Amino acid sequence: MTETATVWRYTAGALLCVSLVLGGWVRLSGLEAKSISHPEMYVPGIPLPEGISEPAPRMTVSRILTGTFSSDTHPPGYYLLMFPWTRVAGTSLRAIRLPSAVFGLASILLVFWLGSLAGWRLSGALAAALLAFSGYHVFWSKVARMFAWNCFLGLAATVLLLVIARGRGPRPMLTPLYVITILAGVASHVFFWSLFTVHMIWTLGNVRGGRELPDICRAQLLAFVLGSPLLAFAAYQSGNTVAELSSNVVAFLAQFLPFAFALPDKTSGFFTSSVPFEGDLVFLAAKGILLLLAVGLLARGLRGLFRSPAERPLLTAEPSRRRWWRLGWVSAGAIGTLEIGCFLLMVRQLPPEFINSTIRITKLLLILPFTLTLVALLLDHYSSKLPELHLWKRIVAGEGALLALLAVGPLILLAGFAQFRPILNERGFLFAAPYLLLALAVGVVTLRRKVWIAALTPVLVLTCFASLKAYSGMMVDPADYARFAHQITPEIRSSDLVFIHKAWYETPILYYLRQDRYRLVGRNYEAVCSRDPDARVWVVLLYDSDPARDMQNALAGYRAVKTIAAPYAKAILYEHADWPKSHILSKTFEN
Repeated sequence: MTETATVWRYTAGALLCVSLVLGGWVRLSGLEAKSISHPEMYVPGIPLPEGISEPAPRMTVSRILTGTFSSDTHPPGYYLLMFPWTRVAGTSLRAIRLPSAVFGLASILLVFWLGSLAGWRLSGALAAALLAFSGYHVFWSKVARMFAWNCFLGLAATVLLLVIARGRGPRPMLTPLYVITILAGVASHVFFWSLFTVHMIWTLGNVRGGRELPDICRAQLLAFVLGSPLLAFAAYQSGNTVAELSSNVVAFLAQFLPFAFALPDKTSGFFTSSVPFEGDLVFLAAKGILLLLAVGLLARGLRGLFRSPAERPLLTAEPSRRRWWRLGWVSAGAIGTLEIGCFLLMVRQLPPEFINSTIRITKLLLILPFTLTLVALLLDHYSSKLPELHLWKRIVAGEGALLALLAVGPLILLAGFAQFRPILNERGFLFAAPYLLLALAVGVVTLRRKVWIAALTPVLVLTCFASLKAYSGMMVDPADYARFAHQITPEIRSSDLVFIHKAWYETPILYYLRQDRYRLVGRNYEAVCSRDPDARVWVVLLYDSDPARDMQNALAGYRAVKTIAAPYAKAILYEHADWPKSHILSKTFEN
């Protein structure tokens, strides 16, 4: 079959329309249905009590930066993006999750556009449908985190790269936009560097021998130098406490290849209790069949992409601008060095016990921006004299090769790095999902017989339905903070004290127990009780079976009179042990 036939163009258009309408509906509806999760508490602008929450409240740009570098493992880009948004839209669940849903919806259109640019319009439409009805993509498009944003940025950067490389559109405007998009990506998630690396490899591989570096290569080198301080910051953040990640490439591939985590698994980063059909033999067999199908389609898709007849990119250079590029690289190197230096000075102001041992790596990376500047200058000067690797250039030539490299390249790069430090996780690979789906879609479209496509269609539909169904009931946290808060808030009086243990897993309950309505206590429990001996005390426990030792000491003269329990959560009401019943009744009547 060919993608140029009129019937297939109409099919691609209809498939895209259905994907955008239904894909938008599943992403934009029910944004407030699920409880807030602990990763979403990092969104800036959420009012949290000082000294009780983890993370600390992020109400200014300064607090965003210091909080991110001290207690997070992600760059601050997404949080800086959300800061003005929450100032305008507020911090309701719908408000903080809406940007992710919009970026997730936009990604559906971008993956179709990307396929069309590379000459695979029908494959792009099919990939758009697979992305639109991927439960994995839908799930993370409804969580206030950076993953849908990074997926959108990756697709946008790749589209811009192809448009620039093919000489379409005003390059003087698109090239800076490409640099900004790349910087936004690496500033939001460290995995984005793998996509950028593939971009650079492909661009350099499509440069004709004996010529100057094209302007797009120079722009990529500029983005590399400007973004290099983020690598130094990431080195420091690697000393922060992180969730358990994986280095098991085989297990990770077995989950990723079947249509980009179409079906969840207990190793996917979710709590085991929320994963459906775990241990079901029929479900395991279905996943095995889906894996074999995906491997076959991927092999065929990669073959089709590498053999794509798309024309060679038109990468050109402007000799008169060489001095401006050199000035740009040197300036970027100076700015990057200054940024790392300021970061080191900021860290020195902290007490020694709060400084990660990885600060020594950041100190060594102080020379990174100027080292990359030197590399850019040398590469630009000697580019026309470098030997041409004919085999490699044949492999990476053309737009189809870029899509093929993006389908497997980031995974190979990150899997290799994971052997030195475990980093593999499902959520972080959302940016890579569209390229895998696009390669699988090419594998479907290039099947020789229409009957095979007809037989495969119900399998793909069933897979999408099962994916949406499997992810619909899953949660980032096993505890339903919203439901638990709904149970306990009617029982809490305005005069009661509410004890909260400062921990990341307890912080989400503070989204519902606002400090302007409740007397929240997260430290100095004994002193607070002594100042108000007649107050009742609620101890709110998430995942903890008993109050912490300092809470127990403060409650030595109290007795537990009531317990409200929920899955992974409970609240215990304490009153003075020496209160007579008549006193308790009178206090109840007064309130």
